[in-house]
Amino acid sequence: MSNTEPMIRVMGFKTSYEKLPVSGDPVNETCDHKGYKLDKSGRRILELQAEDWVTYSPSHSPLNTKTTERVRLMLPDPTKMGEDQEGEKLKFMTARWMQIQPAYEAFKKGQDIPFNGMALAAWSGVTVEQAEVLRQSGIRTVEEVRDLTDGQLEKVRLPSMREMRKQAKLFLENTDVAKAAEREAEKDAIIEQMAERMAAMEALLEERTQPKAKAKDAA
Repeated sequence: MSNTEPMIRVMGFKTSYEKLPVSGDPVNETCDHKGYKLDKSGRRILELQAEDWVTYSPSHSPLNTKTTERVRLMLPDPTKMGEDQEGEKLKFMTARWMQIQPAYEAFKKGQDIPFNGMALAAWSGVTVEQAEVLRQSGIRTVEEVRDLTDGQLEKVRLPSMREMRKQAKLFLENTDVAKAAEREAEKDAIIEQMAERMAAMEALLEERTQPKAKAKDAA
């Protein structure tokens, strides 16, 4: 996967419980043509099962379009591509799943969904309440606040969104400058350490060679 901007943005997951068909063993059990177990009357056996759902949106427009689908139907499966002879549908589903999979794995482990950028919690420019409203609108990072279009600003139920977008831009610019300065400081420290090591090595070398030189002169 390239380092380009993801084509979708994962908004979140949820789990529901539904009565779903139970997969069986067609060799040893009575099953229909899709492999689901059948009871004595020929009906599919249903059991209450957990169903995971994912909500996502296009990365360029998280406020305008949200889609919620069953996670199991998002998995790219070459055997279910039908007439996809050119493989375009499989490529699309694979690329989409690569964006969903890390977040889904975190969800199953009870962890926060990973995302690219600086979390709103790290920005003093928003209150806890404002950050929650932004998250409800699908905005989770300072970069996403900075990149909001004029049309998207109007969809966020917060006052002074234009000013917030401006402050987000300034904050990130200052952060980038600070990070650059920190990298330079780290580089200078490494150079200084290398210089100290070189000096110590030269001193040790000189110490070890001096006795030999004196002994040779005495002879």
